[in-house]
Amino acid sequence: MGILRRSSERGKSMALNTGDRTALVTGMGAVSPFGRGAAALWEGLVTGRQALGPVTAFDASAFRNMLAGEVKGYPAAAGGSDASDEPCRTRAARMLRDACAEAIGSAGPGLDGSRTAMVTGTNFGGMSAAETALLNKGDRHRFSLARYAFGDAAAAVAEELGLYGPRANLSLSCASGTACLGVGLDLIRTGKADAALCAGYDELSLFCFAGLSALRAIAPDTIRPFDRRRKGTVFSEGSGAILIESEASARRRGATAHARLLGWAANNDAFHMTAPDKEGRGISALMRAALADAGIHPDAIDHINAHATGTAYNDSIETAAIVSVFGEKGRKIPIAANKSAMGHAMGAAGSLECIAAIMSLREGLVPPTVGLEEVDEACRLDHVVGTARKARISSVMKTSYGIGGTNACVVFVRA
Repeated sequence: MGILRRSSERGKSMALNTGDRTALVTGMGAVSPFGRGAAALWEGLVTGRQALGPVTAFDASAFRNMLAGEVKGYPAAAGGSDASDEPCRTRAARMLRDACAEAIGSAGPGLDGSRTAMVTGTNFGGMSAAETALLNKGDRHRFSLARYAFGDAAAAVAEELGLYGPRANLSLSCASGTACLGVGLDLIRTGKADAALCAGYDELSLFCFAGLSALRAIAPDTIRPFDRRRKGTVFSEGSGAILIESEASARRRGATAHARLLGWAANNDAFHMTAPDKEGRGISALMRAALADAGIHPDAIDHINAHATGTAYNDSIETAAIVSVFGEKGRKIPIAANKSAMGHAMGAAGSLECIAAIMSLREGLVPPTVGLEEVDEACRLDHVVGTARKARISSVMKTSYGIGGTNACVVFVRA
């Protein structure tokens, strides 16, 4: 792309200052139901629009609800099959590539690709290619299952962008996108990289839509986080990419920092395959661990970007966990529920919502929760409704929880 500084030998190690345990956010990119670009994501969220509509990528008429947050402008490959010899052929891979390219491009010149890691996270990857693999008999399609669903797309994007540092691909359910940032931060902390491109991605497909419907997680009408009438979530797709780097790296390049990633945590409450512990103990422990890793007191948190799926149990349990960690002050911390506007983007949800959290920190605005009209007494928090709210925000917590008990949490502060 002409903006990366490579050392003379690919992968050549360079001196690092590992004394700082934090990282700066210097680049962001997004592909969401609101369109391409982090600016489109933020504009959609802060204006309170809802980017949901009937699924068109496949026939969803057999399901209880055809509503989803579909990304326009990413049609399936010619011939109706996404399986191909090109790793970036699937819709998921193309969304990942575009989000990552925007994040790298917005970070400015001089990034050392040989010292930049790439950490990706996804639930289903390019599942449209896996569907083709399952429905065809040729050996090439069978081998496509593992290649195109998960591994090759991320590797191809890293190669295209000239990133030759460590690589990791996570699949931690709906905590994947947020966990990517934590893994990237640890790579920087331990001196294995100067920077890390952290990206979550997923695409809507018949396979994943059928599976999620079987779990009875999809609402029969629409998504209403924290509302008394909530009956489930609405799924979506996209990709969010965030570039983080050490302070020494950012200073060397003269990069602009949008925020500082202060700390993170991940855990698994090991309670149930699809339901969290009703006491919220795993989630509470997660938030406390993230605060401890960040070295910040709970009273310092000014804003929480919640997971907020709109399901009956999850929203009330998340509320209980917030009050457990923050006390009654937790009921006065402004809450954002981005899924109400763009749907649940699965492996991309955490990444896209982290971008929203960073923008809230930078712009001093909390986007409204769409569709929240009758707050459930069990979900009584400081919900922003109607229009975006101006707020003095110096620190923000972002939480993500997933099926199987996987949880991740990050803490950002002003740079």
